[in-house]
Amino acid sequence: MSHQSTRRVGPVYTISRALILFVYGFAIACIVILAMAFFLQLFNANTTAPFVDWVYRAARRIMQPFRGIFPSVEGEQGSVFDVSMLFAMFMYGLLALGAHGLIAWIDRKIAAARYESMWEPAATPSSSSRVVTIPATAPAASSTAPVVTTPPPGPPPSG
Repeated sequence: MSHQSTRRVGPVYTISRALILFVYGFAIACIVILAMAFFLQLFNANTTAPFVDWVYRAARRIMQPFRGIFPSVEGEQGSVFDVSMLFAMFMYGLLALGAHGLIAWIDRKIAAARYESMWEPAATPSSSSRVVTIPATAPAASSTAPVVTTPPPGPPPSG
């Protein structure tokens, strides 16, 4: 027998979770491609290999906003230490965390507004819903319970 959760999930929650998963998926894919390109450049991989060529093309697109921020350090045997690529990996990670925080904040605001709207008091309380409690005057050892009375239906007394 499977255990199903009784928690109701609204469409806003579902959309926000899907959006967060998309942002993290995009950021992780970018970071993985950039990390592969970083190590392929660092170890001077053969650019004629199809995989290396694919990684470099993908990294070129992802690196577009970060290209030229820092100078690359070239080694003696053709290896390249690209600091801009490391910076891009860091920024894509921060972008994902920031987007997650923003989406979670918006989700909390929407949930708080919904919660407050559920618990707003009625504009005019009904007179028939009033209950008057009269405390018992008998000694504490007595078994008498408090008397609860309700006013008769009709308009509330003025005065």
